[in-house]
Amino acid sequence: MNKQRGSPIRWAGSKASSASQIMPLLDFRRPYIEPFCGSAAFFFKQKPDFSYLNDSNPALISFYDELCRNPAEVWKNYDDTPIDEPTYYEKRKEFNQLELGTRKASLFLYLNHYGFNGIFRTNRKGELNTPFGARKKIRNKMSLEEITSHSEALKGVSLYCGDFEDFLKNLSPEGCCIYMDPPYFTDDSRVFGEYGAYTFKAIDLQRLLDVAIELAASNNKIVISYKDCTEFRDLFRATIRSEITVQRNVGGFAGRRKTDQELVAIFQ
Repeated sequence: MNKQRGSPIRWAGSKASSASQIMPLLDFRRPYIEPFCGSAAFFFKQKPDFSYLNDSNPALISFYDELCRNPAEVWKNYDDTPIDEPTYYEKRKEFNQLELGTRKASLFLYLNHYGFNGIFRTNRKGELNTPFGARKKIRNKMSLEEITSHSEALKGVSLYCGDFEDFLKNLSPEGCCIYMDPPYFTDDSRVFGEYGAYTFKAIDLQRLLDVAIELAASNNKIVISYKDCTEFRDLFRATIRSEITVQRNVGGFAGRRKTDQELVAIFQ
């Protein structure tokens, strides 16, 4: 039997490896909210009783929805797909042609596991163009038991897809724990592996600050992690509480790692 994975997917920028540094700062006794959920690593590790997960990526949120409602079908389509380069590109083409649904969710999982470094990268048309990434080491297929476990964790979770500010304003949380780990921005440049049709910009960092201040006034605890950069330090200076070290794969290879510094800001 495969070892249970913390999240069913890989995701560029995931904080799974930083759980020991960030999770103690989160209060899981409160309803838990992630406006930029990505792989939702902390959610799948902790499995809070009441959770709200949002992301601007429709394919990601549809995958979680289908995983919750149709785990066996998602797994069967995924498990039946061979792992080789020609098949990968054939399925990527099919993925880009499909509407959201169970079949597309199965391909999302397959392409995520066997694409380059867990990156969800799209072109300007919004089409996935992540290259094949399993040439040297083949990741074991996820078992039905694992899929079912992740599906059970999602039961009762409220899923949303949209802009983080719209999501939070519509939700109007009070007394919640909100963890935000947005895409990185530096001088309006794209960070490889974290972009698509929507890119985080300087104005979004300001929106992030404004939203956090507003939410803190409603007895929410907000924890934000972000790359150590001048833009974030300048805006969030008064709320930065710690610096953490995160590991990243260099060029997508687990054997070649580097460390980066990130900042953690807390509002409460």
